[in-house]
Amino acid sequence: MVPSRRFAGSGHAGFTLVELLVVIAIIGVLVALLLPAVQAAREAARRSQCTNNLRQFALAALSYEDTFKNVPPGSFGGGWAPPNTMTVPAGGPWRGTYQTCCPNGHYSWSAVILPFIEQKNLYDMINFNLPAFTDELFQGNSVTAITNQGDPTNALASRSQPKIFVCPSSKKTRPVTQYKDYAMNGGTGYVINTSGGRSGHCCPGRRNDQTMDGAGHVFSNLRLAEFTDGTSNTFFFTEKASSLRQSSCPENTGCNHFHFVLHTDGGYVTSDNDLSANGFPPQPPNDISLNNRAASGFHPGGIMASMVDGHTVFISNNVDFATYRAYHTRGLGEAVTGL
Repeated sequence: MVPSRRFAGSGHAGFTLVELLVVIAIIGVLVALLLPAVQAAREAARRSQCTNNLRQFALAALSYEDTFKNVPPGSFGGGWAPPNTMTVPAGGPWRGTYQTCCPNGHYSWSAVILPFIEQKNLYDMINFNLPAFTDELFQGNSVTAITNQGDPTNALASRSQPKIFVCPSSKKTRPVTQYKDYAMNGGTGYVINTSGGRSGHCCPGRRNDQTMDGAGHVFSNLRLAEFTDGTSNTFFFTEKASSLRQSSCPENTGCNHFHFVLHTDGGYVTSDNDLSANGFPPQPPNDISLNNRAASGFHPGGIMASMVDGHTVFISNNVDFATYRAYHTRGLGEAVTGL
């Protein structure tokens, strides 16, 4: 009898279908276990960059104070009204008495700190004797942009925002070279009265509200000595994602321009909502109520902030509100227990 020929490998069986499915299932479980860890690591890196941005703003503002003996103003500018030849759009940016009330083309704190974050060349591009410029702005809960506001002399500078003003975790719906994700602490939103307490309630960017209780407001020139609650107990800058609701600007439209300020208080946050119909309700981090100027961002569970002394903190969305509000004021003497 002639023996049968054995071919190499003919004695080894392949994977069965069941074994293949088991292997695929195991790989799927491993991916499911590893993916959250990878995402968490990426968010940790983004949060670290955001923290560094806020720290650099605080250090830049302190360098500004060392040079000029006061911290940067929250916003500033001239009292511009439209020329007689301008066609005013319905519900447009010029409604109201803007020379005495609300700005259209003021400059945010983000413009004056530029020389102190190694952006002197960009600072020199801005003509501060003319209004700031923006390609578009939104207001009145409209999703339709009003275009080309301000003086075009400052157009190039308005489109040249450095990366430091963008949080890497934030959702991007507007140009990252024109909209920022950070804001200065404008206080509670109340005005300091002659006895040192709070009265009234409005907006840190309005021209006629120049005694707000935070780290800056329109035309402010606060000295560090005025932060009597302690520089380690007062917010300086917080997150304010450009894609989230602010004042009368709907979500995804953007009110937080690089350095252009409208009466919607771009570049400011407050702890209390000034929608008087609701009795000035609190605005905790990431509040989504109408007309809000709440600190907001996209980090899980809360936001980042820098204090006037330069150190940074994480603030939970569930922070005790009385404590949170106290950190918005510079000199009302509230007791704080830590965030």
